[in-house]
Amino acid sequence: MALQIPGYRVIRKINQGGMSTVYLTIQISVGRVVALKVMNPQFNSDPAFSERFQREANIVGQLSHPNIVSIYDIGRHEDLNYIAMDYLPNGTVHDKMTTGISGEDALRITREIASALDHAHEKGYIHRDIKPENILFRADNSAVLSDFGVARSMALSSRMTQVGTVVGTPHYMSPEQTKGKPVDGRSDLYSLGVVLFEMLTGSVPYQGDEAVTIALKHISAPIPKLPLQYLAYQKLIDKLLAKDPEQRFQRGRDLVAAIEELEKSAGQVSLSAPTHPVDMSVITLASALLNATLNALRWRWNRLCSLRWQPGRGFYLRQPTKVTEIFFNEQQEALENSRQARDEQETRVHASLERTARLGPGLLLAAGIVALAGASVYWGFNASNDETAPIESMARTAVSSANGATTVASETTTVEAVIPPTGESLADASETSSIAVENALPETQVDAAAVSSETAPALEDQAQEEKIITYALEVLPVPANARVRIMNIPERYQPGMLLPAGRYDLEVSHPGYDTYRNWIDLNDQSLTANITLKPSIKPGTELTSTLTAAIRSQGPEMISIPAGSFYMGDKNDTIAMPVRRISLRAFAISKYEITFDDYDIFAQATNRALPGDNKWGRGNRPAINISYEDALAYTTWLSQTTGKRYRLPTEAEWEYVARANSQTRYWWGDDERDGAGRANCRRGCNSKFSGLFGSKTAPVGSYPANGFGVFDTAGNVSEWVQDCYTDNYSLAPKNGQAYEVKNCQARVVRGGSAKHNIQQLGSAIRDYYPPSVFSEHLGFRVVMEL
Repeated sequence: MALQIPGYRVIRKINQGGMSTVYLTIQISVGRVVALKVMNPQFNSDPAFSERFQREANIVGQLSHPNIVSIYDIGRHEDLNYIAMDYLPNGTVHDKMTTGISGEDALRITREIASALDHAHEKGYIHRDIKPENILFRADNSAVLSDFGVARSMALSSRMTQVGTVVGTPHYMSPEQTKGKPVDGRSDLYSLGVVLFEMLTGSVPYQGDEAVTIALKHISAPIPKLPLQYLAYQKLIDKLLAKDPEQRFQRGRDLVAAIEELEKSAGQVSLSAPTHPVDMSVITLASALLNATLNALRWRWNRLCSLRWQPGRGFYLRQPTKVTEIFFNEQQEALENSRQARDEQETRVHASLERTARLGPGLLLAAGIVALAGASVYWGFNASNDETAPIESMARTAVSSANGATTVASETTTVEAVIPPTGESLADASETSSIAVENALPETQVDAAAVSSETAPALEDQAQEEKIITYALEVLPVPANARVRIMNIPERYQPGMLLPAGRYDLEVSHPGYDTYRNWIDLNDQSLTANITLKPSIKPGTELTSTLTAAIRSQGPEMISIPAGSFYMGDKNDTIAMPVRRISLRAFAISKYEITFDDYDIFAQATNRALPGDNKWGRGNRPAINISYEDALAYTTWLSQTTGKRYRLPTEAEWEYVARANSQTRYWWGDDERDGAGRANCRRGCNSKFSGLFGSKTAPVGSYPANGFGVFDTAGNVSEWVQDCYTDNYSLAPKNGQAYEVKNCQARVVRGGSAKHNIQQLGSAIRDYYPPSVFSEHLGFRVVMEL
């Protein structure tokens, strides 16, 4: 039987919940379309539900605001309690999130609901159940707050909610609400902050299998970071989700003002980060295909230029007389210079293909046309079948990597060159590769019977064309008896040896000295290279030599870090994936975080403002309130003052030092309980610098050093590194260098700080801030290149 309510004509059911059902109806007396909310009859016997239903009507009836649902009528017919209210046809925030909400719309919705809450709070009511399902939209798409069923007066106690009773939805409840403590309007603003976070990211900030788990995270877990494109919103989220109500927005109007200020800035600076390199995936894919096509064209053109004709022999390809040297010089240089680029390009292309598959049929078709065009050109040029193809095919060899070995394959000849990981010597590999290539390449065969008076002039012309001009290379090392090798030629180096113009991989080594390794150019004239080796520093040796003494009044105490490899990242953390092996050369890093003693000398010498110490003390405490720009300026000044090369560590270098040859979650192991007494943090470290009302930095060296002898890599202050932040490692360099992009919006910080819990001190944990931001929990340390 259809629902019958006097004065209303029911059109259809809109929604149904556990407590009530909502119908689209027409209020006959005024011809108005309304939503009729009818309480389920089975709850009539429960006075608590009846009171809650009645309360919603009474509270909303006292509120008059464009962003709060309006009540037109309340009544009872037979055993049915009902409320007639605004019909809101455009669904809920929850509905809109299924198709995505832009950052600008999320701000607008939050501003409108904050204005509604400010009105309700001013009238003395708190909502207590702010969530996406309770925010609806009018036909003009303006946001409307509804469902005041569990709202209560801030001034009067309620018979429905006794002290200690928790009312609300766990994912959206404030810390004080989860504890069952008295709440005020700031609790609603916290819940609205959770909704804003969910609109921007598609998920709530704290998740768990049980309500208790979620509640504990609201109480103690750190505020999560927004994706990089919403970096401008992070301060808003931080203030909305502050654990302490005193640190939040105190009124809805305060939040409205903050959002309006942020919206005004949209005209000058985009609220979203600039296009991330990942967003250019189709362009990257097209570029890769275009490059492949151009390479195929270039290869075919070179073959055509090498084509010769002789009577009795017909067309043939000219072969260079020194094919071994020419091929190996070019190939070894290409392998050495492109190993990293190739790996990164493969990662980009694979990621591009995956993303392109989600971009729609039209874009897939366009990418497919480009791919087919490139493939047709390439394979068309490979259709020839001549006896000299194996030699030329090496210019277009397929290079595949496995277990550190790179195999160069042609149709009939296989040449294997062992390429060790980045940072290791290529000496032995180069010598082995030279021999392999020399033995593998076929020598030019000339049939004596074919040499006649007709062909002899042609061969003489060919020999003339093949003549190679050489230049003398002289290397003068210090110490004089250092070993000199040219790594990309098979011949042993001799002083003043003659070589054709080109690039040469020069290595100079001697026991007790750092090996010199670099590419040099021999162009159109002889070259004398003066190479002075640096004395070696044993791994782990503190740099208390003349060098450190000379800069002690200006810079930090350094400690050397040995070259090595490690696995960077965390397979359980999406922003620290994929895990990959990184190899690094030796370098030196500051033994402690840069202190006020270190930084203040720089600030005074450069007339720079002294950073505040938050009344925690200066001296040997880590310098705080340091932005990335401040840290970068310090390294530049230190380099200029000492003549040595100082810089911020890369993310890879920092994690390598923090792990100190460990692969556990922390440098001390996997058990966070073992961190007590090993770091300075808010909770879990048993730190004497942390108390009931907060935490502060400790003097550097107050806690034990890790396995490399470096202090405070976990806790105390979060440390700036060189890298521009990206949401994962898919595009990050694999050689330990910093990840850089133009117009970088945020830089990475590592290590956690005194404000964090011990769970945020793991060696792979990442965070980020805009480069101009400074706070009492941001500091840095420096690297010196050896």
